[in-house]
Amino acid sequence: MIKIERVAHVVIKVRSLEKSLDFYTRILGLKVMGTIPPAVVFLSTGRDHHELGIAELGSEAPDGTFYQIGMEHFAFKLHNEEDLREAYDTLLRENVKIAYTVNHGVTKSVYFYDPDGNELEVYADNSPEEVASFENPYGGMEKLSFATDKPSLMDSLIEAQQSMAAAAAPEA
Repeated sequence: MIKIERVAHVVIKVRSLEKSLDFYTRILGLKVMGTIPPAVVFLSTGRDHHELGIAELGSEAPDGTFYQIGMEHFAFKLHNEEDLREAYDTLLRENVKIAYTVNHGVTKSVYFYDPDGNELEVYADNSPEEVASFENPYGGMEKLSFATDKPSLMDSLIEAQQSMAAAAAPEA
């Protein structure tokens, strides 16, 4: 068996290095750690040499779809719920599209999209007491109290199912 210490980094493909660098550095606060010119940049929170790599494909790269194999999302852990509320406010101020918010049980989470439509999550762990209050501490579906005007996880799942059904329907 391989003895993995932890997940170390993610590398994503983007259309525009410039737009992605602005998003990940200015809005999310990551720092540039290194580059492989002309099209790859490594970013970090400061914990490691890098936690995120971004590789530019160019403006003509096609969109991915929800119903395909590949990465669903990746997440950034925040210190506490106050930081999560602040992050949510920052995303709104920066006109970042919110996918949904949810109290999973183990975490309170805000899901959103980067400039290329990659889904990201910022989350804060819940207290042990709050986790214990859930029948399934991974199965919470309620939206966050400070984001009642945004979709819930259930709203997002229904939308995905409708999209998949439409894509699978025979053409008329």
